[in-house]
Amino acid sequence: MKYHRQKKRNPLIVGGLGLLLCLSPAARAQVLDSGSILNQVESVTGEAERVSQDLESSAADAVGETQDAVNTGELTDAVDAGELIDTVNVDELTDALDVDELTDAVNAGELINAVESTLDPLTGLPERLPIVNAGGATVFVDVEVENGWRAVDRQWLVMLEPGELAALRQLDIEILEQTDFGGLGLSLLRFRVPKEIDSRDALRRLLPAALVDRFDRNHIYNPQIYNPQKADGETVPREAVQGASSICGQSLNIGMVDTAIQLDHPAFGNSRIREKSFLEQGIDQPDAHGTAVAGLFVGAIEQMPPRLPGATLYNASVFYSRNQYAQGATMMHLVEALNWLMSKDIKVINMSLSGPDNRILAATVDRVIGRGKAIVAAAGNAGPAAPPLYPAAYPGVISATAVDSEQRIYRWANRGEHVDFAAFGVSVVTARSGSEFGRESGTSMAAPVVSAFVACELAGNPGGADEVIDRLANRALDLGDPGRDPVFGYGLLQ
Repeated sequence: MKYHRQKKRNPLIVGGLGLLLCLSPAARAQVLDSGSILNQVESVTGEAERVSQDLESSAADAVGETQDAVNTGELTDAVDAGELIDTVNVDELTDALDVDELTDAVNAGELINAVESTLDPLTGLPERLPIVNAGGATVFVDVEVENGWRAVDRQWLVMLEPGELAALRQLDIEILEQTDFGGLGLSLLRFRVPKEIDSRDALRRLLPAALVDRFDRNHIYNPQIYNPQKADGETVPREAVQGASSICGQSLNIGMVDTAIQLDHPAFGNSRIREKSFLEQGIDQPDAHGTAVAGLFVGAIEQMPPRLPGATLYNASVFYSRNQYAQGATMMHLVEALNWLMSKDIKVINMSLSGPDNRILAATVDRVIGRGKAIVAAAGNAGPAAPPLYPAAYPGVISATAVDSEQRIYRWANRGEHVDFAAFGVSVVTARSGSEFGRESGTSMAAPVVSAFVACELAGNPGGADEVIDRLANRALDLGDPGRDPVFGYGLLQ
C-alpha cells in the first residue's frame, strides 16, 4: 500500500530518506557513521531551498513503492518517490533532521542498502553489466568491485619492465595483450584471473615482489556531469542564448578525453575537431557528454562565440554506453587515449571524468605531466563530504570545480585541498547531442573553461604548470575563505 497525505508519517523516516535521495552515490557511501551523517545534514540544511527544487525536478525519474508499515530499522525494497515528494517540504525536512535523533533512530547502512531508486543512473546499474557489440556479442563485462567502484570483470593491468613477462607466463592467469605505449614510455600487460584470485591481496601473494606496486584493476571511470541530456531540464532555443566571450583567439591545440562528439552539430560548423575512437568495433559510442564539453571549447552558440575560436580540438573517444544516461571508460582505454594525445602538439588535456585511485592511472598521469603537458580534471560530483576523486586529486593535476551564476559552489561538487580553480559550471548553455542547445551542470562543465584559461596562458606565456597556476591564481576572483580554500581553490576564473 502506498503512503498518502492523510496517513501519519514519522518525520525522522521522511527526513532521513529525503536526505539520502538528495545525496549523490559516493556521498551516500560516506553516510556510515554519525560524523558522516552530520556532514551531509549540514550540507543539505544549508541549501534547503535548492534541495527542494532538485527533489521536485527529479520526482518523475524515481519510481517504486513503500510498504504501509515502515520502521527505522527496516526499509522496503521500493520507494514511490513521487508520493514521497508530496509528503516532504523544506520545513518538514529541516525540522526532522535532528542529528542526534537521526543517528540513534536510523541505521545508515541499512538505509543506504534499501534505497534502490535514485537520482543517479549509475546506482541503477546491475552488479554485472555485459557490454555488447552491434552483433550482440559480449565484448567485456562491467562489474561492481571493492568499495562500490566498477571494473572490467576479472581484468587487471600491470606495468612491465623488460624480461618480466616470462615470470608471469608461469602463473594461473590468461594473458590478453601486452602493449607498448611509446608516447608514455610505458609497457602494459592486460590479463584475466580466475574468480578465486580476483583480489589485490590474492594477487600480491602470486605476483613477483617487484610487481606488487605496479598492478591494479582495469577500473572504469565516469564522466562528471549530472544526468547528461537532462541536467536542469529544458532545451534552450537559440534566440534565448547569450553570455560568455572568447578567452583568447590564439591558434593553439588542445586535447580532451571524453565521449564521442556530434561532429555535424551546428555549433561546430566552423570548428576544427580531430577525433579518434579507442573502443572496440561495434560498441555503442555515446556523444552527449563530449558534445557538451566540446561546445564549451570551440562551439559557437548563436551570438556567443567559442571560448577558443582559434583552437584545434583533439578528442580521444573512450566512453561506451551503459544505459540511456550513464557511460563508462576503462582504464586501458584511458591509457591508450593519453598515449595518442602525447603524439599531438598540445599543451593541455581536459579530463572531465573521475573514478578511483589507480596505480596505472597515477603512473600515466605522472608521465604525461613529466613530459610537459598540463592535465585539467573535473573535481567530481560526489558531494561535499565525499573523498577525493581521480585524476583530479593527483599531484600536478589542475582540479576544476563548478559555481553557479551567483558564484555559489555547485552543491554536488567534491571538495578538498587539491581543488585549484572554480569556473561557471551550473546551468551553463552549451551544445547538446541531437543538434540542440541546452543547459548542463557539473564539474565537467567547469573543467573545459579552466582548461581554456590554462591553454591561453601557456600560449601567451610559456612555462611549466606551476608557473601557470601562479599566474592564474593572481587573476582569479577569490571566493570563500581568503586565499586558497578547499571549496573554491584559488578562486573563480572568468
